[in-house]
Amino acid sequence: MKKIIFILLLLNSSFVLADQKDSRLNSLFDELFLSNDNMQASTILADIWDIWSIAENVEAQKIFDEGNKMMDRGSLEEAIALFTRVIDLKPDFAEGWNKRATVLFLKGDLEASISDIQKTLELEPRHFGALDGLAEIYLIQDDLLGAAATYKRILEIIPTSKKSQDRLKLINELIV
Repeated sequence: MKKIIFILLLLNSSFVLADQKDSRLNSLFDELFLSNDNMQASTILADIWDIWSIAENVEAQKIFDEGNKMMDRGSLEEAIALFTRVIDLKPDFAEGWNKRATVLFLKGDLEASISDIQKTLELEPRHFGALDGLAEIYLIQDDLLGAAATYKRILEIIPTSKKSQDRLKLINELIV
């Protein structure tokens, strides 16, 4: 009986598996794409963020959580150091790269932020948060075409994204 329970736990180990490789993400992204309801889309987005925020490594998770606390407190240098440690421990953890990209953006280091965003997107091409950050940087740099292309990519993932729709409309009006 114990062997059967153990085998069932191994087969149903998705509760342990996390980050951008989590098997639940494909169905969540399918639901997100098909959703016409903003409330439902918000719930799905929160579920995706929750999965992305699990490092699959106890030490990396503790450091990641501490990095989030430092970022929330505005201790940007400490947050960068912590997210760098997370990346060193788990270089395939997309959200570690994304969080460091966010802090670098907050510090005004746009080129370093872009570099980390590119790594995030290499690991998780559907990372709408990283794409949104990239679009913001393009707007700051007056790269309207880059921003428009990036907002279009977000809308391919989240068709109901009002922010992306509005920004894309505004950019198209400015370009014409």
